[in-house]
Amino acid sequence: MVTLRRTQVDAAIDAFSRSSSSPFVDGYDLDGERAILVDLIADGDPDPADPLFARYQLYTEREQSLQSMQDLHTMRQEADALVTVSNALKIRQIGGLSSDGGDRMNLHTRDAMRMFLGRSVKPGEKGYPMAGGKRVAAALRALWSLSANDNPYADWKPIEISERIAGLRHAIALEQRNILAKLDAMKQKGLDYTILQSREPASLVLGFASPYGYMIATLLVELDYLVRVVKSAVLRDLITSSSGFHRVSLAKHKCLSVFHFAVGCQQALSRPELIRLCRTDFLPIGDAAAKQRVESARALLGPVPKDVFMGQAQPRHSRRRVKHLSDAELRLLDSVPLSDDAEEANSAAKPLVQ
Repeated sequence: MVTLRRTQVDAAIDAFSRSSSSPFVDGYDLDGERAILVDLIADGDPDPADPLFARYQLYTEREQSLQSMQDLHTMRQEADALVTVSNALKIRQIGGLSSDGGDRMNLHTRDAMRMFLGRSVKPGEKGYPMAGGKRVAAALRALWSLSANDNPYADWKPIEISERIAGLRHAIALEQRNILAKLDAMKQKGLDYTILQSREPASLVLGFASPYGYMIATLLVELDYLVRVVKSAVLRDLITSSSGFHRVSLAKHKCLSVFHFAVGCQQALSRPELIRLCRTDFLPIGDAAAKQRVESARALLGPVPKDVFMGQAQPRHSRRRVKHLSDAELRLLDSVPLSDDAEEANSAAKPLVQ
């Protein structure tokens, strides 16, 4: 009877570290083997006579096998093993969601329509353009896109703009309620008044590419309804014509203030010298170009508040995608000298009529 002797390679088949979290059926532990074979791996071309050479060969085979498994996992779109490859690949065929042009905004007043259109300077004449809702939506979309670069100003300015718009909408709602209360009071006495509306309102297809566009649309319909309510009250002699004109003019002025602020922020951050600005530019390790970007941004827009820079205060919508930071990275960011006393712009939240 011939007794078969196990060779060195055969013995290596079972001589390896094991782990319960191993991707291999036999529990082969790549990390454990890597620690044992560190010298051979570092050598790159170890001596076949080395006692650990057989384990090194097995390690390289398993490493290649794991890479093949990972490639297949990616190719299968990370789908469950029960899913066929053909079905898994269909996830790449799904297009982005769209409204198919179904989103519309109906405006009943020329005041609100003008705020949407804006006003350009007549050719051959001097003057200043008036930013409209369409232009502001495009500006906010640009800021939204810049947030993907981890630009702290592209987080901070949308926060400010959103707060201004929220404050303005609150003020408009207060005015609406005050005047509607006058109309309702007359209804209790027998005069049932309706809110004026256009016989042919402007129906506008929206199709904005960012959530901020719809934020502007919401503000415009609130303004449109305020104008209708105010003019309804003027027609029924519940407020004077001058009071009605003042209320509408003040609301439009505050809208324009927000609009021009948003456009100004977008124009500043879209300058060629600032387009690559990101949070790492603020770190002490930044090069001369990074330091110049930081100084230019501070000069134009002021210092970024600490809570925004650290990501504690975030905009309503952002394209920023940041991995989980380690404690050391957070401490490094926190050590960056920033002023936290930036003046908040909250005038839009004040009542429209004092």
